[in-house]
Amino acid sequence: MSLAFLLVLGLVGLGLMLNGRRGAARDAAEPDAATLTALARAGSDLRQPHDLEFFLYLPTAAAAEGVATSLRADGFVTQVSLDEKGSEWLCLATRQMRPDASELGLLRTRLSALASAAGGEYDGWGATVVEPRVDATPPTDPGR
Repeated sequence: MSLAFLLVLGLVGLGLMLNGRRGAARDAAEPDAATLTALARAGSDLRQPHDLEFFLYLPTAAAAEGVATSLRADGFVTQVSLDEKGSEWLCLATRQMRPDASELGLLRTRLSALASAAGGEYDGWGATVVEPRVDATPPTDPGR
């Protein structure tokens, strides 16, 4: 694993630990902004598409599968599994997109409502660092 990836995971983990996994009342955009800031500080090029992972926790396998079905219809790739503690079901939804604050805010609202309607909670998103692209060939000068 790259150092940048571990840094992002550490910062996100620290934020979750300090705020509680399903944290206190706070501005809905704050977690998205914190993750975007952590990605940028780790050297990620936020202008490029990233594979974003969205975490939804549900009380039953049936609820998680229902949420996964809805998300697949919206173009997400989903995976359902029992969480690490064995007490809830995780619906992990992945989508490739440019990490944009306004779009992430809209997704947070939608995913929170979807999870809540199924008796669960949306727990945010994460991504790996995407390095800035370096063009392999320099631009040509048509005047030469």
